Order: sequence, then C-alpha cells, then structure tokens
Amino acid sequence: MNILDIKSTHVKKTLEPETLIFLQGGISKAFLILHSGMVEILHNRKTGPDSSPEDILRGSLRIGLIKGEALIDVIGLLNSEESHSFSVRTVSNCIITARPTTAEEFISKMQDDIPLNLKVLRDLILRIESSFYIFNNYKYLWHKYASIADSLALGCEIPESPMFQGSASRSTSSLEEYSTFLNEKTRNNRDLEKGNSWDYNLFLGRLQNQMDLYKEKDNLRTEDIIDQRQYLFIKRLVEKDDKILEALFHNDEPTNRYIFNILGETINYMLENNKNLATDIDRLIHSLYSEKGWVKKIITENDTENPRVRNFLHFLTKFTWRCRKDTLLLLGKDILKEYEVFSELKLFKEYASRELETEKEKSDKSTSPVTDRLGKYNGLLQKILDFSGLSPEFKQSFTSLVETLIKAENKFDAGQDIQKLRDNLSEKYWELYEVCFLKIIDSDLKGFIPGIMLHFGLIDERLITREELQIIDEFYAGTLYSDETIPVMTLPYFLHKIYKSEINPSMTEMGDLFNTVLKNQMKLTKREKEKAYLFENTPEDRVRFEIRRISRDLSRLLSGKKNKTLPFLCSELISDNLKRHFIDPEILVNKLEKIRHRDFSLFYREILFKHPIGSEFIQKEIVPNFILYPVVGSRAVMWQEMDGSRKDSPGRLFFPLYFTGKLEETLLTQLAYFRWELQKTLAGYNWTDAVEGGLVGIYYDYIRFYKKNPNIIPEAKQRLEEFIKKTKSDKDRFAIDYRTWVSYEYEGKLRFNNYVRDIFYRYCPFPEDIRQSMSQKPAFAPMENRYKNRRQKDIIKLQSKINKFQKKRTPVPQELKDFMDFLEK
Repeated sequence: MNILDIKSTHVKKTLEPETLIFLQGGISKAFLILHSGMVEILHNRKTGPDSSPEDILRGSLRIGLIKGEALIDVIGLLNSEESHSFSVRTVSNCIITARPTTAEEFISKMQDDIPLNLKVLRDLILRIESSFYIFNNYKYLWHKYASIADSLALGCEIPESPMFQGSASRSTSSLEEYSTFLNEKTRNNRDLEKGNSWDYNLFLGRLQNQMDLYKEKDNLRTEDIIDQRQYLFIKRLVEKDDKILEALFHNDEPTNRYIFNILGETINYMLENNKNLATDIDRLIHSLYSEKGWVKKIITENDTENPRVRNFLHFLTKFTWRCRKDTLLLLGKDILKEYEVFSELKLFKEYASRELETEKEKSDKSTSPVTDRLGKYNGLLQKILDFSGLSPEFKQSFTSLVETLIKAENKFDAGQDIQKLRDNLSEKYWELYEVCFLKIIDSDLKGFIPGIMLHFGLIDERLITREELQIIDEFYAGTLYSDETIPVMTLPYFLHKIYKSEINPSMTEMGDLFNTVLKNQMKLTKREKEKAYLFENTPEDRVRFEIRRISRDLSRLLSGKKNKTLPFLCSELISDNLKRHFIDPEILVNKLEKIRHRDFSLFYREILFKHPIGSEFIQKEIVPNFILYPVVGSRAVMWQEMDGSRKDSPGRLFFPLYFTGKLEETLLTQLAYFRWELQKTLAGYNWTDAVEGGLVGIYYDYIRFYKKNPNIIPEAKQRLEEFIKKTKSDKDRFAIDYRTWVSYEYEGKLRFNNYVRDIFYRYCPFPEDIRQSMSQKPAFAPMENRYKNRRQKDIIKLQSKINKFQKKRTPVPQELKDFMDFLEK
C-alpha cells in the first residue's frame, strides 16, 4: 500500500491510484491541495485501537469524493487537536501539494496570499455543492434498496410472526417480522390494495409510496442539515469581485477565519449525513444479500420452478443489477463480488414468462403516471445549462442556437446557413458535454441532470415527440453498464474509465496515441503553443483529449452522414419507432454472447505469460470494451484492437446508442474487423505470411493465389473471382466470409469451398458438440482430425509445464489452467 508522507512537503507530487493520503484516527495535519484527479473519503464505523491500516481500509465505505482543484480536510486542519474522522485515498492518478502546517499558519497564509485565499474559498463552495449531489444520490440509492426489501416483504409468501407486535425495520428485523409489520399496515388501510402474491409490479414502488415507507429519508433535505441562509450568504459573498473581497479580507482575520470555519463545518455536516446514509445502505444491502439474508431465504424456501415465483425473482434480479453500478460508484462496494447469492440470482436474470411480461406491459400502459413522470423534463435545456456553470454569454448563445434549430422547417437541409447552424451547435454541445461530465465525475454518473444528456444525448424535450420522451424515460431507468462477462457501457462510463486511468484515451484517426501527442507538444514553437491547448497527463486532460480529439469527429462518423447530423437527439434523425433502434446494453451482451458461443476463440490472443518458473506463450481471453455513443447512426466502428501497444490490453468498439442499421450483421462485421486487425498487429510485418501471419496470413494467401491453388475446384475459383471483384479489400472479404461462417456454416448450411472452410475450422473453431456433429460428414472428418492432432500436441506441451509446478509443489497459475481449458474445448 502506497502512503503519502504528509509530515513532509510535496509540491505538485503525482500519486498513483489507491495511494493513502491520511488514515482515519491519525492526527498529522497538513495544508493539502488536490490539483488534479479524484480522491475518495472513506469511513469505517467499526475501528478499534488495535485496527491496522489494512483492516480500517478493508472495512471502510466511501462517503464522498473530491475532485481537483480542491482543498482536502479543512475542518480537520482548523481543529488541530482532533484526529482524522475519515481516511482519504486516491481513486485516479492525482497531483497533490502537501505542506505540514497548523491552523494559525494556515489562516496566516490565507491572509498573506489573497488570490490563493479566494481560490480556496471558491473551491470549498464547489465541494459543498458536490456534496449536495452526492447526498441526493445516496438518498436515491437507499430508496432503491429499500424498495427491493419492501417488495420482498409484501410480494412473497412469508409466514407471519403471530407473536410480533409494534414496528419493524428493514435492516434490524427478520423478514418474517418486517413482512408481518407491512401486511398489518395494508390490512388497517382500506385504500391500499396489496395484490396477489409474487406480483412483480411491486418493484415499481406504487404501493410502497402509498404507504409512505420512504418518508423518513425522502423528506430529509440539505436545508435541514446545514445553515442554509448562512451558507447562501457566504456563497454569494465569495462570488463577488476580487477587489471587493481583497479589501474585506486583507486586514480582517476574524472574518476570514469565520468563513473558513463555516464552510469547513458545512462540509463536515454533509459528510456526517452522507456517512449515515452510506451506513444505512450498507446495512440494508447486508440484510438483503448476505448468506442468511432475505434474498437467499426467498430462493431456498420457495418453488423456483413456479412461473410466478421465477418471474418475481427475474424482476428482483433486474432491479438488483440496476443498483450494482451505482453502489460501486457511490460506496466503492461491488455487491456482485462480495455476496455469493448473486451466483444464484444469475439463474433468473434472463427468465421472464412471456405471458406475465405481456400482463406487465398492459399494466404499465394502464396505470403508469406518464404526465407526472415527464414533468421533470420541462425546461431541460436551461436546467443543464444552469448545472454547467458556464458563462452567461455561452448560455445565451447556445440557447439561441437551439431555439433557431427548433424553429427550422428542415433541420437537415444541405443549405449553407443551416449547415453552419449545425456546426456551431455541435461545437458548443461538446464544450457543454465536457464541462458537465467533469463536474459530475465525483457524483453518481446517472444523476438526471446532466445524466440525461451525457448518456442519452437529450438536451431539449422539444426536439423529440412526447412518445419518444416517454421511451427515453423508460430506458433511463434501465441498465446502462454491463461488465459481468462482456463490458458494454454508455459513453460516460467509458470516460470514467479513462479518468481513472483504467484505460488510455483512444488513439486519433491518424493513429496518434495520447502519450505521443504529449511528446509532440514539446516540439511546438512558442507561437504554436500560444494558439493550441496543451494537454497534460492528468485525469481531466485525458478526458478532454478523448472528447476534443475523438468524440467530436467520431459522433459524425457513427451517424453515417457526416454533414447532415447532430451529436444530440432529434426526432428528424429517427425514421420510425425509437424503441426499435435503442441498443440496450444487456441485450447487446446477449447477442455478443451468442456469437462468442459459436466462435469461442473470438477474444483470445497469444501473449507471453511470465510465471515463477519461467515464461510461456499462451492464449488468453481479453474482451474489448463496447461503447454506446449517445447519437443516432447507422454505422459502428472497430476503433482499436488493443489499448496502445500492450498486447494484453483490451480494444474498443463504438456503436451509436440509437442504431438504425442491421445490428446482427454489423456486430459480426465489426468483430471480424477486430479479429483481422488484432492478428495483423500481433503478427507484425509478417502478417502476409501464410504461416507466421496466422489467420490473416493464410486468408491473404488464399485470396492472392487462389488461381494456382490445386485444392480449389474450377467452379469455386470462378465464384471467388466474382466475389473479389465485388468487394474492396481483403479485410472486407474476410468479414463477409466470417459472417457466413458464424451465421450459416454453424447451422449446417454449407456456403464455402473446402479450402476456406478448413481455414475457418482451424482458426475460428466451433464448440466441441458442433464439431462432433459436423465430423460425421465426410467433408468435415479430416478437418476435425487435424484440429484434434494440433490441440493434442499443445495439451501435451502445456501439461509438461504444469507437471513442473506440481513437482515443486507450487500452485499452478490460473492463467495456465485457463489455457488448458481453452485447449480442451
């Protein structure tokens, strides 16, 4: 564990992710400025005098996030005798300045350096504003878990506790006691209709809302936590002109210290409430998903083959999965990894009775309060602009451009004026997008404002129909990130990965990497540097690079109509029902899994694996990221097969969130491109060699020399000649053949000549059961024999390596076990 020594002075020191800045219970004080990146505030409610740093961090919950530029731990600095009440640890790469100091020295420094004083005060205001967003995010997350608990207690057939009387709680009572408590409330109120057992409509929360089950938390407001009037006064004060504030603070230390104290205490009040909310959420999660929790009890004590029970559990799983990403972002807790019950819940994830789904759809149409739900979209543009904090000039200009677009009769006319309008809007839109994303990065990425724009590209409700707005609202309540087997995510989650340095920014269309651009900037002349934005290797600039150098152009590329498009949602971009075009991440995962089942080696590549007794070339599965851009379009792009030059890094494929093309065909084409480019990169300059080039080498050789190939019959050569004339490149030819292999040959619908079939049989093999069936036919038997012989040689070689581990009584690395499983498929 890396630890920053805050007893020493550090000036703009770069820290790696998961570096501990200070630990809960410590007393060391320092003036700490976070210049760039993001840190998490952690609290462990169960610490003791003998707790080690590892124990404290392991049991900690995330109760807040701080992003640069900001001052860390103001209240702890001003109260120099108190120990730290929480830990602070870096989440991303960070740049930090640290100076050991006392409260008196801190105030004195602020008095002497008024510009720094004002900057710190304004940064504290931003931290407080951010804590308000996080507070509301915690409330919403608690609400979702509480709704799941109430749905179980009300919807399942739970034996009542006859001796139980009084009240019960979700976190401290048994499921039987809480169910008895809620059922008693419904019996005592004639206006409440509970419905039948296993009614999945309970997950919509209507009955719970009628019972006022969330009043305690829903009525909790920031105004009740802090001195709102005093805070707003100070906020307005520090927004005044610098000259006014300089005159006020310069010779008035008490006023200065008072303001710092008030802002520090306000931050502390918010942290305390966020801590309480996080603790309540954690207890609720434990009650639901622990080994003896409510979910486990429901699964083990009921007939899960009963359609109504299975359907109820299906919706329980769906709602749980929706909470997972928010829980990870807000609490730093991955519930899928921490609780074993999720392996059982997975069994119900894809199950939903068609009859009951139809019943649900009818219920939603007849009872859904659409009008109330869509009211939050009124004045959406101004809400987003207000959130951004951009200048009044920008807000006025952008609003004027949008109003002009709304009034335009033909928004996608080829005329020069309307084209200029679209270009101006696109330029300003991405500026707005960048600012909003970086402002919300320390909060829940799915907060309605500005999340509806960041994820869905919706900036003004007037640009789409009422029906489309309702569809968007339904989708927004769904899953926007799925990474359990294949990582599929909307753009904000992808940018979040870049911010945290989990992946690098994308390479440019010219093939330049972010690090290359940083180096090239050093060669610019002084005049060129003055005109250009100079990126730095910070989390913020990594995101800015992705948006400015990739996203702006990529959004046009994905649309399929570079000069007649917009990067945000507009009805005129959609030819028919919006619901048909929306790519649901979970549905995309299912389609990808189907292809991966047919071509199980799809995401495998050869890498050098180093282990305790040597190194081996093995096949390892490295799944690329699939990113859904919030645009309407007919194209997808396989952008990178790897992340930079590292052979063991994931690639990335981009799709429009609203896809107007043929999804299955496009998926197969882009995956074929992925296979092609990956093998080319791995083979290097030998990629055209029939042996060294692997799949692409032998396919290239097949296309180039088919006329001389004695293993291809004349009729097949003629068909191949026509095929080559109709296609542009070997990569496109390979993609067409790959689609044929996975779609038709897999199902026994023969389309290939024997020679190219043998290539795909070797390099893109089907699962064993399909190959066994195929091998019964004379055309496939020799291919299967050759496949088995090659695999057997590799298995014998690998087994000899595994034997060496066993002789030395050294654990066999998981990578070698996985490779053996791959060879035995």
